[in-house]
Amino acid sequence: MSVEMGDRLRKGAETSSARMRPNLTVIVAPRFLEMSPAGAAAAGLLSSAQRIPLLLTEELTPAMLPGSGVVVVQVDPTVPSSMGRIEKLRARSPDLSIVVALEKTDLRLVRTLIRGGVSDAISLPLEEDELLQAVLAAAEQSREEVGLAPLVAVVRPLGGGGATTFVTHLAAGFAEAGHSCCLVDLDVQLGRATEVLGFAPRRTVADLLDAGTAIDETLLDAVIQRHSSGLGLVAAPSDIIPIESVDRDQLLRVLDLVRSQYDFVFVDLPPSLSNWSLTLLAQSDEILLLTEQGLSSLRQAKRLLGLFRSVGIDDKAVSVVVNRAQNKLFGSINTSDVEQALGKDILGVLRPDEDTIKVAQDQGLLVHELRGKSGYARDVRALVEKVRDRIAGAQE
Repeated sequence: MSVEMGDRLRKGAETSSARMRPNLTVIVAPRFLEMSPAGAAAAGLLSSAQRIPLLLTEELTPAMLPGSGVVVVQVDPTVPSSMGRIEKLRARSPDLSIVVALEKTDLRLVRTLIRGGVSDAISLPLEEDELLQAVLAAAEQSREEVGLAPLVAVVRPLGGGGATTFVTHLAAGFAEAGHSCCLVDLDVQLGRATEVLGFAPRRTVADLLDAGTAIDETLLDAVIQRHSSGLGLVAAPSDIIPIESVDRDQLLRVLDLVRSQYDFVFVDLPPSLSNWSLTLLAQSDEILLLTEQGLSSLRQAKRLLGLFRSVGIDDKAVSVVVNRAQNKLFGSINTSDVEQALGKDILGVLRPDEDTIKVAQDQGLLVHELRGKSGYARDVRALVEKVRDRIAGAQE
């Protein structure tokens, strides 16, 4: 990967890593909307934000008031009318996260505003790091207040590594354990969760991505397929679509809606990483890296871990699962070698059971529905508990 591409991905992940609310509105005097070229990350935030140039002496009108998301608004205690902006914003929506922007720092005022429910305060003119951190912190706070479900992502270093089989069985295992769960198949070119679960859906994630701001619970309910385990599925598009055609902000809207309806949400990602998939990974509560013991798979897995670190994805959120695990008798690389090669402990292993898996998928069944004593099924059940414990531990 080129340095230029790495920078672009890193900036994209930094900009969106905690943007649980994708809507950002910036209301400041016109001269403060100009960012310096060095402020690339902040400029990226501003380019996707609704920007409203407004002098301190000018009034906020109803049309300017955002209904949700994060709003950065300029105020000045020496201009009483500007202080009224906060109350107007609060009255518009209790879910709105407000960050005040001050040209002159007044610590007493800042403390008063934060005690009064303002998320944060930043200085003017806008500075890259300060704006970025304030918006991400406000979005994270908003996420916690809304109570979005934990997001679990499964990634694979190589295609054909069994990731779809694993994520469908893991998500179904959560559902069978009594949790409200949904799997979103985001492998927009080769997604096959429908085959594993035995569905032939009429609607897919493409319907949600095409809906724009009209997306709502009614449409989501029409798209979701219900499995006998209790698992909900948002299927991958029936037609192949370009990976780069997925709109990142719309995808975040989709996932926010799904996460507001379920206890746990799982996503199956394409083998090829993109800006939007890295953004999603940065937001995930748990990332399961599914690898095998072969040199090619381990080599790619190590590269993935390096990329995740370079774009700011928390290494603590990434767990390693070994698929088609072989013991030392049958393979030259054992699980201890895998841990040493990747510099991470293994969360769990999945024993090979290709014949049973193939027969089950041909019939649209999960492995344990075909053969309850399957070693693969037992390994998945063990991982259900481990993943659930990791998420619970991270939330304490």
